[in-house]
Amino acid sequence: MASGTRSRARLNLKGRVGEALVENILRRAGYKVARLGRESQVQHMLRTGISEFLPDFLVWKRVEPEKDTVSSLNRMLSVEVKYRHSVPEYLQRFGAAFLAEVAEQWPDLYVVIVTDNPEPSRSCFQALDLRGYDASTPPTTRDLHEVPELDIYRTTVTEYEALVKQIFCLLGSPSLGQVLPLTLHHETGIPEDGAHRAGAVDR
Repeated sequence: MASGTRSRARLNLKGRVGEALVENILRRAGYKVARLGRESQVQHMLRTGISEFLPDFLVWKRVEPEKDTVSSLNRMLSVEVKYRHSVPEYLQRFGAAFLAEVAEQWPDLYVVIVTDNPEPSRSCFQALDLRGYDASTPPTTRDLHEVPELDIYRTTVTEYEALVKQIFCLLGSPSLGQVLPLTLHHETGIPEDGAHRAGAVDR
């Protein structure tokens, strides 16, 4: 396999693994998760405008109703997951253009960036919040557990950071290039139906 093809295959595989890890983090935080990617049955229902962009996940969880209300409420969010080796480089080179494209159609989108090379004291899981997006301000991320609206515990993020380091280290092994297929399918070896669902209350 050519080196360029191997490199693209590794990046695609890391992206799929990153999606699976974030999906499980969200399930651990008590969210129900629906996929909205190319395989989704609802993709055409949710497309808006001329953009082809659709977030990876639509997630929701029950929240306590406000005082004096009688019905239960659900918090619903859209989540896009991206793997990037260098978060600052991505934000500098492509972040503003990407946000400008999707902010108008998906104003409540959260972009979770998974990296195996975080800056010192930063998490392997960082989030961009499009609410209140200002095109004149350089995009910045917060560590996933520091986004209060998502209500994800630091202990959960720490656990999955260990998985990022272990799995992505293996994916970077030179020997992996001998077994990577020319066309990567969607199976990453990590269940998409919530392998950690039993621990949903432990965020």
